[in-house]
Amino acid sequence: HSIFRNKDVAFEASYNLPTPPNYRLGPGDQVAIDVWGASQSSLLKTISPDGNISVDNLGPIYLSGLTVSQANNLLKQKFEDIYSGLNGENPTSNIRLSLAQNRTIQVHVMGEVVNPGTYAMSAFSTIFNALYLSGGVSDKGTLRDIKVYREDSPVATYDVYDFLLNGNSSMGVRLEDNDVVVVNAYKRLVNVTGAVKRPMFYEVLEDETVGQVLKYAGGLAENAYREDVRVVRSGRYEREILTIAKDNIDQVKLFDGDVISIDEIASTFSNVVEVQGAVY
Repeated sequence: HSIFRNKDVAFEASYNLPTPPNYRLGPGDQVAIDVWGASQSSLLKTISPDGNISVDNLGPIYLSGLTVSQANNLLKQKFEDIYSGLNGENPTSNIRLSLAQNRTIQVHVMGEVVNPGTYAMSAFSTIFNALYLSGGVSDKGTLRDIKVYREDSPVATYDVYDFLLNGNSSMGVRLEDNDVVVVNAYKRLVNVTGAVKRPMFYEVLEDETVGQVLKYAGGLAENAYREDVRVVRSGRYEREILTIAKDNIDQVKLFDGDVISIDEIASTFSNVVEVQGAVY
């Protein structure tokens, strides 16, 4: 949670990126079309609200919804009518479309975030940019099951842990205009205490085990007792303590409110000899 609220960490979309081949064009995008070789031409066009650009001698060309790669193939076919050097087995001219200036999109961030609402952001934005602008996930919100809806249908589910702990960049899929980011309340939150490297609260999924959560906590500290793990669990009327052997930590699943406790080894020594008397 603190990462999104840290003002020194900026999850802001970059405007100075090379045009990704899978970027989908849309109204408001400004595209540069360059023809070079035997024929020379440079055009700067903005895609209209209807999704078209207008080119002299060719008329309107519909680009909205096409990726940059698809748009390049389409323009090559269209421009062959006015530049003969673009076709044939040995073309004498080349054509390329690139993004000169990307459009602004509207994204709705709803649910358990600090400041839910509608935000205007770059079309290069990802879910992390949206969460950053909305102040991050609230204390009641999930970091493991964030959903993106597009045209009333779920299109993606994101696990922030996978990005922060494993560096999985596929979590950063670009948002599109009028996408809705929904952050529901968390379902299972456990507390890891004692001799671990990162003792704190962790959100767990339904199938995750004690062993997996200890990995989130950075593993056992150097002074940890390693033979078993204690889990304090709230029952229907009272609490109970589970003692889990080290060989079984990957089989025991967790419930909301569980407290995992790792004991420290004793501070006494088993191999110490004390020397007294007239010695240096």
